Amino acid sequence: MKDNDFTHKPLLTKREKEVFELLVQDKTTKEIASDLFISEKTVRNHISNEM
Repeated sequence: MKDNDFTHKPLLTKREKEVFELLVQDKTTKEIASDLFISEKTVRNHISNEM
């Protein structure tokens, strides 16, 4: 099997990237949840996954 036979999974999902971008803008978990129409728990899960 050749090296190029493998596809690399992105480090972050599209949604995790969106959460991270808002997080670095100093937005709170509540603000991020509101902006992305998701729960605060989901935001915290994404942040946890990013770490």
